[in-house]
Amino acid sequence: MSARGVAAMSLVAFLVGAIAVFPGAALPAQAATAAVTTDSALTVAWNGDTSSAREFQPERLPSSAHFNDFKNLSVTVSQTTGIIDQAVRVSVSGFAGTRSFSNDGTMVTNAQNFVQAMQCWGDPASEDFRETCQWGGRGLAGFGSIVVPDNTFRVGPDAWQPDATNVTDVPFKPRGGEPVTGRIVRVDGKDTYPLLEEIGAATTNEVTAARVGNDGTGYFDFEAQTSIQAPQLGCGSDGNNRCWLVIVPRGTHFGGGTSCSSFRDPGNNYAPYTKGRAGSVQGGSPISDQCDYWDNRVVVPLDFQPTSASCPTGSKEKGVIGSQLMISAMISWQPALCQSTSVTYSFATNPDSVARAQVIAEGAGPKIAYTGYPVSPGELLNEDERNQLAKTTLIYAPVGVSSVVVGFFAEGANGRVEKLNLSPRLVAKLLTQSYKFTVPSNSSDVRRPFAHLGEVNRSYNYLNQDPEFRELNPDNYSQFTNNPAIVLPGPSGADAIKQVWRWIVADADAKAFLAGEPDDWGMTVNPYYLPKGNPGASIPWYLDANGADLGDNPVTREVGLTNLDGSPRSLSDVVLDSFPKNDESLVPLHLGLEKSRFGSIQFAPYSENLLSGARQSFRGTPNSKTVWDATKLNSAGETGDWVSSGTQLPGDKFMITITDSPSAHRYSLSMASLKIPNSDEIVAPENDGMTAALAALAPTTLDTVKQVDPGKVSSGGYPMTIVTYAAVNVSGSDSESREKYAAMITEVTTKGQVTGTSIGQLPNGYLPLTPALVSEAQAAVTAIRAFGAPVAPASGGTSVKQSSTTKSSTTSSSTTPTTKDDQVAAAPEFQDSDNRTAATSAIASGALVIALVIGFLGFLIGPFLFRGLP
Repeated sequence: MSARGVAAMSLVAFLVGAIAVFPGAALPAQAATAAVTTDSALTVAWNGDTSSAREFQPERLPSSAHFNDFKNLSVTVSQTTGIIDQAVRVSVSGFAGTRSFSNDGTMVTNAQNFVQAMQCWGDPASEDFRETCQWGGRGLAGFGSIVVPDNTFRVGPDAWQPDATNVTDVPFKPRGGEPVTGRIVRVDGKDTYPLLEEIGAATTNEVTAARVGNDGTGYFDFEAQTSIQAPQLGCGSDGNNRCWLVIVPRGTHFGGGTSCSSFRDPGNNYAPYTKGRAGSVQGGSPISDQCDYWDNRVVVPLDFQPTSASCPTGSKEKGVIGSQLMISAMISWQPALCQSTSVTYSFATNPDSVARAQVIAEGAGPKIAYTGYPVSPGELLNEDERNQLAKTTLIYAPVGVSSVVVGFFAEGANGRVEKLNLSPRLVAKLLTQSYKFTVPSNSSDVRRPFAHLGEVNRSYNYLNQDPEFRELNPDNYSQFTNNPAIVLPGPSGADAIKQVWRWIVADADAKAFLAGEPDDWGMTVNPYYLPKGNPGASIPWYLDANGADLGDNPVTREVGLTNLDGSPRSLSDVVLDSFPKNDESLVPLHLGLEKSRFGSIQFAPYSENLLSGARQSFRGTPNSKTVWDATKLNSAGETGDWVSSGTQLPGDKFMITITDSPSAHRYSLSMASLKIPNSDEIVAPENDGMTAALAALAPTTLDTVKQVDPGKVSSGGYPMTIVTYAAVNVSGSDSESREKYAAMITEVTTKGQVTGTSIGQLPNGYLPLTPALVSEAQAAVTAIRAFGAPVAPASGGTSVKQSSTTKSSTTSSSTTPTTKDDQVAAAPEFQDSDNRTAATSAIASGALVIALVIGFLGFLIGPFLFRGLP
């Protein structure tokens, strides 16, 4: 498409609507569930600022046409130091309510009195400061009537044409790189937008428009990006810890002439605006040098934590593997541990079951792993691993308490929707693709892709039409006007995921639904998730053996879940540690221009982990690939493939993800309150709820390693609370390593349990360890330091074994010496009497082998990625 076509389409996109200018609806004044104000919060006044950031503000001139729009404006940023990849809350006050514009078919949702924001890395006093700001990545994202489209570019309309001369450019200068033009460029007769190679629509953190309430206040959450997420900004890289959050308010006065914006006044024969005109729709880029909006910027310093290694040169390194529930904690603890112990504790996450297998493995790999459960013979893959476990002594120390949460980001025309209540059965409906919106579909066929769902299921076009959803959310169900995009971690398993399924199957209603019984209104589980052989486990299938569309003459196909041995599997009788996507629907059934179909994985791809799911949801990026691009090369080198459907638009977002409470806090997601199984009580994932849930700690396969049983949580307890342990293989470690593990556990269970945002503190979303758990950790440290390799008998006899019944949470069996340090006698062996498996995976054994390989590679690669801070 030509640049002229791009510009024309962008401007035509918002030429719809009725009449009148009207105030924007008020944004909620209260903070989001996950938003927390810190000691480094900073308030900057637009005029007459006296804060520590006053030297970075431009001069405010009373003669400016914009002065009266902003003279009472102030901006507060919730955190300005110790910044990592996270969201910070930006609150505004002293402004005026956002106004929309509609006249003669021209509609602009955010026309006046809104704010824009971006991250910059340069010198705020330099003339080229604007060139170091991340803006323009959404220039071709199709924002429709959200703003005047030329807001989203770096340059004015005169510079849109590739062959235009005597126009100015506002290039983007990546840190350490060559400037990239902000213009559209013609290469070999094709118009391109080179900026997208540096700043993509799915990854940029620019805020195109944040609305303000009628009372002149409002807030939005801004994604601060380190050099890991945004190397082009380099924030937190070597010696570059300070970057800038720049907020550009947009008022009611126009900031330039025709070179600033192509907007024309439909109320005045489509004449162009003149600079300084009052009552004007805000056209033009906030950073264009052809507009004066940049002069109104508010500049807030953001001091980032270093992303490079922070340990002194020559420090020793110890690998730590395991649960992704500890990512946020390790980001904070790692640099503090470097300073206090002179050891780099490199952390690599992998599936919990893989970490448990790795921690007992022979060789030089890590001998400490974060896990929610003890190593159990029942989950090990082969006899060699079980024999290795029999020779291994493990000591478990509780190190973290957090919760698994249903995080969500819902944003409508009136701002964020912060409250959501969910039951085990409703979450089971989402996880089993039992709603129409969770099944692969596209606009070419609105009937057949859903034919396998029950009649009642098919009657719900939207989540808020489900009577159960309405019963759970009687006061605000109507505010959820869109269907959510569901982002699930996977496909690998995790103890966090296991806690979700434990919560679901502990509830009688959810268990019955998974077994095939309808809910109170007749909704049934997707047949793909029934046990194979169940009378309901059959579907109409619209494709023949060659993939041709059968039209309205489908065949009946038997579906359903099986175990590895082919026997039927019922989700009501097992506890999974993964989120399978079993619906095998393919669309479009009738191929037109398309050469292939997409299924559940492309329709709703997995997120890499809990943290990335939170980040995706905050960004409004489902990552679905459901748009056919006839020009794209596919993996086979052929033209035509399915590509991203893009990000959700501001004011039109609804994302749901399964994540952990620290990640939800980190990205300012709202968190659903959950029903306690078999109860009408609904509890939020807050510290009080997690504390109450610890009363439901119950023994796992090892009596001394306890985990919250969602089915035993009583009043006030949040049912998906989870405890994470550090499992230390003391028999496979030398004395120096054991001392380093003991030092780490000592620090993270004492100083590391103080909640805060400073290095070494406990991030928001974790519950500080209770005194009882701290005592267990201290006892474990004592046992780790006291351990020595068992002494082989001088003649005959048997080895002495170490007890598992002590407070140190130790498992052991008869042991052959594997280290050469001072030897002490060990105590009797723990017997895993019922040989239970700690996690049941929905992934076939072949896939689990792949997961093991990936987990091992993750260990090899991970430390290099996580020596600094992600």
